[in-house]
Amino acid sequence: MTYGQMKKMVLQLLDRYSVGSEEVPLTYNGQGDLVTRIPALTRDCLYYMATSVRRLRTVTELRDPEIFGAMQIYALPDDFYQAVGAPVRMNDGRACRGYRITGDRMMLIPEEERGPFMLEYFRYPCVPQEQPEDDDFLDCPPEAWAAVAYYVAAHLVMEDDRYLHAALYNEFEMKMARLQEGVRLEPGLTADAYGGE
Repeated sequence: MTYGQMKKMVLQLLDRYSVGSEEVPLTYNGQGDLVTRIPALTRDCLYYMATSVRRLRTVTELRDPEIFGAMQIYALPDDFYQAVGAPVRMNDGRACRGYRITGDRMMLIPEEERGPFMLEYFRYPCVPQEQPEDDDFLDCPPEAWAAVAYYVAAHLVMEDDRYLHAALYNEFEMKMARLQEGVRLEPGLTADAYGGE
């Protein structure tokens, strides 16, 4: 979904998009004020979703560390939110042991563990800037697009119409509940109790 499509859906949810099948101009009845508030609310919702029910996974390569005593220091990407698991050595696919993540987006790995490594992590979304373009894409999965529009619409009417706010926010919460991450099964072989597969 593009930012323009989401903005249109928000205005439709508020019954502010059109009158008599004609699009409402920005100068009519505070329409421009509503539209200028949409980017900040969109950013807020995208961060909320990416750090709760619909996290964004990606993988990065960790190379060329700085050495500090017995530790290798790897800089993590700017969009790093949370590690999914341990870094994995690229040469043999084994998980690294003894690593730590510091608060300043650095990963410390004991020097005896040899890289390079691959790290799967949850990332922050790319969010719309102050004045996004209508053709900018929202950085969230397609199943979450409608939830963003309901969140934004609910917050736009929070002070003016408590009933509409409650109805829109309840729909947002229901959509978020449907996005809950379940158990993720990874295919592979399982060893039995006697050491076989």
